[in-house]
Amino acid sequence: MGIVIYGASKATCTQRILATLIEKGVTDYELKTINLRAKEHKQPEYLKKQPFGVIPVLEDGDFLLHESRAICYYIASKYADQGVKLLPDPTDLKGNATFQKWASVEKDNWDNYASPIAFEKIFKVFRGGSPDSKLLEHYEAGFLPKLDVFEGILSKQQYMGGDEFSLIDVYYLPYTQKLFEAGYGHFITDRPHIKAWWDRVSARKSWQKVLALP
Repeated sequence: MGIVIYGASKATCTQRILATLIEKGVTDYELKTINLRAKEHKQPEYLKKQPFGVIPVLEDGDFLLHESRAICYYIASKYADQGVKLLPDPTDLKGNATFQKWASVEKDNWDNYASPIAFEKIFKVFRGGSPDSKLLEHYEAGFLPKLDVFEGILSKQQYMGGDEFSLIDVYYLPYTQKLFEAGYGHFITDRPHIKAWWDRVSARKSWQKVLALP
């Protein structure tokens, strides 16, 4: 039996995992959809798998894992010998340290701004609320100087983790997509090197397949 992913095809963190599975050519898996509107993620049975009551979760036999980046890393490691190479070789000390550096950069300097912007402009509205303009101003002001740093980084390398596409780029996909949906696409398109990077990664077949899922 293959791995099971508990999540939702339109949920950002699940999309990150699905893109990884496709890049690695993994077909022996099952996506078990968790109905968020019905609060299935808050039910006792699900909380046994994810105590914080959020999606996604990976189940591989008796092994359970939550947190989407950790799940992506597990998949990329388990299926290292197939599909697109997404990780450094396990014995490459400097390569793995560099990978961890860029992974931290994504979480601290991109996701920490793009995610709350998406929440205010998309998810909060979807739930019937209204965006908090003060919060948006706060995250915009914090994100803009970070974007200028990313522009400089991408003037020297092709991808977020170096000169080759890697799992680091997969980490960026869902919430960068959401920036466009939230009306912040100019944050990307106004910066030529970030735009060129986004054009490359968003055009990948894996991401296009994820976006096309019902």
